[in-house]
Amino acid sequence: MAELRNQDLLSNRARDNVEGDDHWAPLVNALASPYSPTNTDGIAHFTYGNGPQGSPRLRKAISNFFNSRFAPLKPTQPDEFIITAGVTAMIDHLTWSICNEGEGILLPQPLYTGFTNDIPTRSKGKLVPVSFAREDGSVVLDDVFDPEANLRCFERAYAESQRNGAKIKGVMITNPHNPLGKCYSKEAIVAIMRFCAKYGLHYLSDEIYAMSVFKNERYPDATPFQSVLSIDTEGIINPELVHVLYGAAKDFCANGLRLGAFHTRNEVLRKAVLSITTFSWEAYIVQDMWARILEDTPFLDRFIGDNQKQLASHYALLTNFLDDNHIPYFQGGNAALFLWVDLRRWLLGNSDADTAVLRSTSPDAAKYKAKEDRLSKRWLEKGVMIAKGSRSLSEEIGWFRIVFTAEEKALRTGLNRFLEGLREW
Repeated sequence: MAELRNQDLLSNRARDNVEGDDHWAPLVNALASPYSPTNTDGIAHFTYGNGPQGSPRLRKAISNFFNSRFAPLKPTQPDEFIITAGVTAMIDHLTWSICNEGEGILLPQPLYTGFTNDIPTRSKGKLVPVSFAREDGSVVLDDVFDPEANLRCFERAYAESQRNGAKIKGVMITNPHNPLGKCYSKEAIVAIMRFCAKYGLHYLSDEIYAMSVFKNERYPDATPFQSVLSIDTEGIINPELVHVLYGAAKDFCANGLRLGAFHTRNEVLRKAVLSITTFSWEAYIVQDMWARILEDTPFLDRFIGDNQKQLASHYALLTNFLDDNHIPYFQGGNAALFLWVDLRRWLLGNSDADTAVLRSTSPDAAKYKAKEDRLSKRWLEKGVMIAKGSRSLSEEIGWFRIVFTAEEKALRTGLNRFLEGLREW
C-alpha cells in the first residue's frame, strides 16, 4: 500500500488554500450561537447562514440518512459532509482540489456523459477513460463489474497514462453504474480500492442512484447496491482516500433543486474543498427543503418504496417492448433510470457483418459515428430524444441510452416514435 502523504493528496492550488487563512471560520464560529428569544445574547443574521459547508440541519439529516440507508461500517458524522449546488459542482471542486492542470482521474468506459464536462472544463483536470477491451479487441460489458477485469484494465490505463506523462490522482466509480444500470459487487469495489491503495489514489464513489435500485423479476439474483462506506477498509486502503458523492437529483427526482452532498473523512481534503465552496453555495431555504424530507422517515419509506416499484414497472415495460420488437439490450439491470440498448446491427444495415468495424478504434469509426448522428437526428425529428453511446465514450458505436422514467403515457408515446424512426432507417 502506497504511503499516504498529505502533500500528495492535493493539487498545488488546493494546498495553498489550505495553508492560508480560513476566510469563513470567524463567521461560522460566531453563528454557532444564533439569536433567538431564548438566546438573546446570540447573534442575529439575515444572510449567510452558517457558511458554505452547508446548513447544520441538512448535514445532520444527510448523516442520519446515510447511517440508516447506506449501512456504513462506521457511522457518519455531520461535520464529514459538505453541501454544494449539485453533484456537478462537487466533481469540479474535487478535481480542482486533487488535480493540478493536466493531471487525471480514471473512469471506466462507458461513463456518465457529464464527466466529460465536469472534470476538464473549469478545473482543467484530465478525464482518463479506462478501456475494458479484451486482448482481441472485443468488449464484454459484464467485464466492467468483474473484479479481475477491473484490476487488469485499471493497471493498463494507469501504465499508459504514465508513459504519456499524465499523472493520475484518482478513480471515479458510479455505483450504481451510469449508463449500464447495474451495481458493483463488494469484490469489485475491493479490487478497485486495492488498486487505488497501491498507487495512493483517491477513490471517488458517485452513489447518486443508491436508492434507485429495484427488483428485476428476470434476474432476482442481480447484485444489490452496496455503498463503499459499508466495506471494512482495514488492510485494503486508507479510509482517508475513500470519498462519496450523493445528491437529490436522482433518488428524489429533483435535479432542478441542485443539491449535492460530499462525504469524506479526510480533513485536509475537506478543507481544500471548503475553500472554494463559496462558488457553489446552495441557498439555505433550498437546503432546508431537502432536510425536511430527509427528517421525515415515514415519508422516506413510502417515497423510496413507491419509486422503486415504479422503476421496476417501467423497466419491465421498456424491456418487454424491446423484446417484442427483437431489439437487444444489456441484460440484468436493476438500478438507475435507463437502459443500454444495442442498435449496432441497424448501423450495419441489418446485416451479419463483423461488429469489429464499430469499435471506436476502428479505421471506419468516423463513418459509423456519422450514421449514429443521423439516427439520433431522425428521432429528434420524430419528437423523441435518445442519448447516443458515443457521448458516454462507448467503446462500440451503436449503443444508445434510453431513459424510462417518464410518465407511462409519455414513455409509450416515446417508444412508438423511437420504433417508427428505427423502421424508417
